[in-house]
Amino acid sequence: EGWEGGDRILGMWANQDHADIFQGLLQKRDRVYLVPIPDSNYAPPEDLALLAKEICPELSHCQAYPDLISGLDAAIGCQNSLTILGGSLYLLGYFRQI
Repeated sequence: EGWEGGDRILGMWANQDHADIFQGLLQKRDRVYLVPIPDSNYAPPEDLALLAKEICPELSHCQAYPDLISGLDAAIGCQNSLTILGGSLYLLGYFRQI
C-alpha cells in the first residue's frame, strides 16, 4: 500500500519472451511507455502495449511511442516517480549515445 506506480520506458527485441518479462516486471499503477529499439529487429511497441495491458490491466498508463525521445518526454512529465529504462541493453546503449 502507498505504492504510486513507477514509469517504465521499455523497448524489446522481437525474439524476447515479452509475456514473461511483463509478468515479472509490471505492477498495478505503473505507467508504461513502449518504444522501438533503433536499428534492430525490435518488437513493435503497439503490439507490446496490447500485451502489457492484457497481462497487467491495472496499469495507470500504457502507450506506444514512435521513438525513445517521445517516450522520455512523456515520462518526464510525471513528477515524483522513479523512471526505469529497460527491456534491452541495446536501448540503454542508444540512450547513452544521445
